[in-house]
Amino acid sequence: MYHSRDPPDNVNSIADLEDLCCEKCRDLPYCQEGKPSDSPSKSPAPCAGECCDCIHTCTIQPDPHYRVWDNTYYDFQGGCDQYAIKNDIIEVQIATRPRSTYSTITQVTVLMKNTPESFKIAAGGAPPTVNTIVTGATYTNTGNVHTIDFSGVPSFIKITEWGSNLSLQVVGHGTIFSNSEGMCGSWDLGGVRKSDGTVYSTAGGWAATALTSFPLANSWKIPPPPANQLLIPALDIGGNPICDASKICGPGSAFPCNAVRKLQADKKCKKRCNTIDDEAFADACKLDIENTGSNSWACQPSYLEPVLEKSSPCDFNKPDDKKCKPKKDRKEGYLCHRLGGTCETKCKEKAPPGYTCLKDLCNNKKKPNKPGPKPEARKKKKKCECMVPLPCSGDKK
Repeated sequence: MYHSRDPPDNVNSIADLEDLCCEKCRDLPYCQEGKPSDSPSKSPAPCAGECCDCIHTCTIQPDPHYRVWDNTYYDFQGGCDQYAIKNDIIEVQIATRPRSTYSTITQVTVLMKNTPESFKIAAGGAPPTVNTIVTGATYTNTGNVHTIDFSGVPSFIKITEWGSNLSLQVVGHGTIFSNSEGMCGSWDLGGVRKSDGTVYSTAGGWAATALTSFPLANSWKIPPPPANQLLIPALDIGGNPICDASKICGPGSAFPCNAVRKLQADKKCKKRCNTIDDEAFADACKLDIENTGSNSWACQPSYLEPVLEKSSPCDFNKPDDKKCKPKKDRKEGYLCHRLGGTCETKCKEKAPPGYTCLKDLCNNKKKPNKPGPKPEARKKKKKCECMVPLPCSGDKK
């Protein structure tokens, strides 16, 4: 695996990015296929064709709901400056702030780490939005939508202003986002991890994870400037970062209530949560209304126009049981992994609370035939099943 701490200084094109991706992904199981024939990269080294070509999506939207690279999801309802996405090529920083009954995204910064270029925005337009990104990407602004389109690959970052809050939608391509970690999850491994690599469980859905996600956010807390490149960093009087679990703001709280989100008038929103196509986002909408009493959430743009990559050639390098391997579907890839699961023998014995076992997604690893007892006398094979968090197993297809 590629683990350089310093960003490379020779990445100037898509070809260079693919070469770097190959270095990062060479050890992954799905990286032995070789680079696509139309790849611009001239590297003679074996390359992760699927890694380089894969696409995943991440969405972070009020109040804030996090839908990560492998389509699992969780909530964080506090206030914190966090790394949403972080690798050697790109960094996406976000700020969440409490509003008493919920929290919201108030700032987003995108840093291109191989150049001094960046995009910075704060909800409400103060300070003004600043963009200097011109190398390898194009910035456009149409109304309340800001888009950074990456050159040569089907990948973009879209930031939408809605009232006094922001939503972040990312369609990520492997040449840029491989090896990234953060609140958007683990690109290479799937799922969500703290900054020390500890797995965070997304079992329980939006409401349950809102009670358990503060240690995750705190682990991805951005250090003080110059690391923190948000327009208005959250710092105490000593210059230390503020990261708080509470959605309560005002006197005596970590954050003031001086920028209350302006909810769209209910009478202008004629939609309902049950009209949202994606079931997880429909559930998130219902939770928003429950928290705020406003039906306007059903008209939130990121719910109505989601970016979701449900079928990708890229699969996650999950730590499966050594005796158990995932089945691969021609269109969907390793379904067990894409559901956020792992293949396990004795799954029902191993499954912790909040997890279940799904059949027919995993196979026992075959061993060469050896001389021994007749087949009828051999021990019965242990069942190999996919252990997944309950929210995944409950999704309707």
